[in-house]
Amino acid sequence: MRIAGWLTLALCLFVGVSHSGAQEGQMPQLSANLDALLSFGSLWNCGAEDFEKAYAPRVDAHGTQERPPQFEWLSASKERARFSRHMFTNVETQLTMFGGSIKVEEAVVEFVGGKAARATVSFYNRGDSGDIQVADFDRIFRTVGQNLGQVTKVAPKRQIMSSNAALPVAGWMWSAPAAVALLEHNDYTTPGKAAKPEFLRLKLASPSQADWSMGRLATGVQRMELQKRVTRNSDGDVYISGIPMVDQGNKGYCVAASCQRLFEYLRIPCDQHEMAKLVSIDAGSGANISTMQKNLAKIDGAFKVMFKALVNPEVYYNTASGKRRVSEKAFLSMVKEHTEKGIPLLWGLSLGERPEQPPLSSDGQVSGGHMRLIIGYNAAKNQLLFTDSWGAGHELKRMEMLDAYDVTLGLYSMAPRGM
Repeated sequence: MRIAGWLTLALCLFVGVSHSGAQEGQMPQLSANLDALLSFGSLWNCGAEDFEKAYAPRVDAHGTQERPPQFEWLSASKERARFSRHMFTNVETQLTMFGGSIKVEEAVVEFVGGKAARATVSFYNRGDSGDIQVADFDRIFRTVGQNLGQVTKVAPKRQIMSSNAALPVAGWMWSAPAAVALLEHNDYTTPGKAAKPEFLRLKLASPSQADWSMGRLATGVQRMELQKRVTRNSDGDVYISGIPMVDQGNKGYCVAASCQRLFEYLRIPCDQHEMAKLVSIDAGSGANISTMQKNLAKIDGAFKVMFKALVNPEVYYNTASGKRRVSEKAFLSMVKEHTEKGIPLLWGLSLGERPEQPPLSSDGQVSGGHMRLIIGYNAAKNQLLFTDSWGAGHELKRMEMLDAYDVTLGLYSMAPRGM
């Protein structure tokens, strides 16, 4: 969970914030109006450089910038830009759409082939927003829907969701020549069930990019395609490339964010807010690993994948002898086997007990239970390669294999059936 420790130092450098204001303890007004995401003709032709001209990107802890930051790149390759109300822990960014009438929690813009191709806007999610009254939620839903009709100039169609969906979702789709828009929320109106709003999200896509990400439940990745994503370099690294980056933010959503990244890699639409509900994750305290494991085992069929506990925390230690049930050799074999198949592994571990490269930042989480994705290994250096769901700079990291084995609490595969 990354914390912006550099913000205090940088405040006086931002436009509109004076030295005296900063000294008096005044916080800067960070804001971004996201209505440009609705200008589809311009958006789908916008590259990363153009995007940075329209919105100010956040720089790293050692950089300076002339304009207050409005978004951050989720990876060094600049394939995803993230706006967040909680981009910093000590100041909020005011995000709005539709002429400022609707507040936004988070928005992620995806770039394909160097151009913006898709966007996902979160108007409400319980993890960031807290609980909401149904009447207030319904008002936001109606307002967004009415505005989308005016923008797209087409009537929406109700999306029929699969009856075996892991989490019932209600959706409406606007299909216009310039864009496809899908407005979704969890179905909290089913009679006889005690439910409440969990999320309200808007997915936007260029007509040519309105694929699985717009709610079509299908694992469109085949065995050969996954194997093509395995990269080998001259230093001995063998790792899986092309895993989308998701930033869990300041919430205890490491499990939900890791699952979202894995599912998106497999072309299964399910974001971290939806996943948090499915596996009973609390935004403040995170997930109980045993509960998470049981819930993932229950929902895998709905997503057409097979869940398997390779290292089960409930039987990880033999209480009679005190020895591990899974050997280091078996652990390494599991990592190699799944890497060669192009299948990332969900890795539960105890954080901060062994060194890693790069080292954990003191501005973020440094201890406690955590979940990552294992994406590779280096046999020559006896290293494990992994990635964290903390945004740019966390795409590819490493730890000594024995150290990784020692801190492991659980290891899980979630792969298309038959693999």
